[in-house]
Amino acid sequence: MNGAANEPSTARLRPEEITARSGSSFLTGFVCLAPARRAGMTAIYAFCRVADDAVDEAPDAATGERHLQFWRTELAATIAGAASTPVGQALRVQMDRFGVSQDRLDELLDGVATDLRPRPFADEEELHRYCYRVASAVGLACLPVLGATSDGAKTFADALGHALQRTNILRDLRGDALGGRCYVPATWLAAEGVQREWLTGVGPDSAYAAAGPMARLCERLASAARREFARARSALRKLPRAERRALVPARIMGAIYSDLLDRLQRRRGDLRGERVRVGRAKKLWLALQVLVGARA
Repeated sequence: MNGAANEPSTARLRPEEITARSGSSFLTGFVCLAPARRAGMTAIYAFCRVADDAVDEAPDAATGERHLQFWRTELAATIAGAASTPVGQALRVQMDRFGVSQDRLDELLDGVATDLRPRPFADEEELHRYCYRVASAVGLACLPVLGATSDGAKTFADALGHALQRTNILRDLRGDALGGRCYVPATWLAAEGVQREWLTGVGPDSAYAAAGPMARLCERLASAARREFARARSALRKLPRAERRALVPARIMGAIYSDLLDRLQRRRGDLRGERVRVGRAKKLWLALQVLVGARA
């Protein structure tokens, strides 16, 4: 059993409490699920949330490492049928019910660990690996719960995960930079003539001009996300109707993030304003469009 001294503050919370306090866009897609599948998605989301919070809410790297190790140990205990937390116990039920993969969750933990001692990614390959671990692996873990496990569904989940995470990186460029993190490959910064400190919003006005270096960098990030959205849509079109229906929650998330990407692109590289968001009413409208078949 994990020692109390290493126990993160989320260890005693139920999955429903964790999801309720998160306010995440991911929850919008849960409303259309049957109760059993909703419980499965809630358990996976809660585990992902506590793993992420173990790092993001830690006051220092050492505490983050202890808290992340707590969840590594808890995941192993969950597999062994000896979970000690409400999240672990709920996750075990869903693993038995739907066959949720431990390997995908291990990959998530490896990705989150990258943020403990952040350093700039050297190239696009490192960015790709990170996006796979923290986003695509999670999508793949969710497929059995949603009821879509074909190779085509896996391609869709992989592509959508990359698209969502690249959009997240673009949205949070300034906030991450202020926190000492940079997910933009060093090769991209050099190619566009961007100095890393400009990501914090303190560069010269020319850096944020409509056709300036930050605009070019942001467009590069946006284009990478757009390519992954296109790959996801291509995979989705090839799926049988039953799987397309099963993937409605993921498709809703894709619609919301695609709208977010539109808003980010309209900013044209000037990241000095407020954090870009999609409002609740727009999220519900986009979800409705997916449900009635108006959007992919």
